[in-house]
Amino acid sequence: MRRSLILTLIALAAAPAGAVWGQTLDLTAEIARLRGRLAANSAQEQQCLAGATQPVWTASLATDLQALQARASQAAAEGATAEALRWRELARKAAVLEARTTANARSGAELFQSQQIGLDCLDRFSAEREALRASLEIAVADPGAYGDSLGEVREHGTARLHQDLVRLQERSRALSVQWKVTQADAGAGAQTLRAEMADLKRRNTAALESDPARAMADPALRAAEALVATTEAWDRERAASGRLGAARDEAERRKNLLERDDAARQARDYWASAERLLGRRGPEGTPSRGTASPASGGTP
Repeated sequence: MRRSLILTLIALAAAPAGAVWGQTLDLTAEIARLRGRLAANSAQEQQCLAGATQPVWTASLATDLQALQARASQAAAEGATAEALRWRELARKAAVLEARTTANARSGAELFQSQQIGLDCLDRFSAEREALRASLEIAVADPGAYGDSLGEVREHGTARLHQDLVRLQERSRALSVQWKVTQADAGAGAQTLRAEMADLKRRNTAALESDPARAMADPALRAAEALVATTEAWDRERAASGRLGAARDEAERRKNLLERDDAARQARDYWASAERLLGRRGPEGTPSRGTASPASGGTP
């Protein structure tokens, strides 16, 4: 028995950290944690939108308020008692504001402000929601991969993420410099960059559940995404140029000319954005050393 225990300890010591975590990970608990955080994220987003309803409604169009009133009425009929009371009150306010909006035209500035309030609420919680959904998909489809990612975060914090981001930035800079000389192999370079981004996100999915880690990763990922978008715009520009030469009449020629010029402008904008992001020295923030538990909201 002692010999068996010694052999087990030797095997555990020799095994990669991810393999050990994959074997010891309580997958059911981790999936429940991720689903719980997704539910909390959704509730916070709804609370943010509810808090912004007064200025949003005041500046909305009558048709938008009619749709809101119908949705609130339906929710009041289907929800629990406390929720139903809230939704009934929202429906009443929507009806009042609909009448007020019909009588008084809203200014463009007010409408813009209302749109910004709603977009801010949606943007504030979208990054976390996407990260949690990605982790949940991997945890269900490939428990071993999620166990490796989670074990890495709990033992070493965001050190691996930081290293992967540095490599991604170096590759992005090298491609950008190469494209200034020749764009002949731009498509292949972008395809490699796209695959490297996907691998980085998968390897570090547990780390990217936290706000600080996403903030650290954001510039490098956005720069790489902008370079990929640059090559896609170049493809559209070349395709439009090809159609331009085969245009049968002036109307078709003008259409293809506009598409070519628009694609060229987008390529320049994407590339300039990537260059600005790559001008930074490295991933922002200091890699963390590890955390005890990913249960706390925003920090795995």
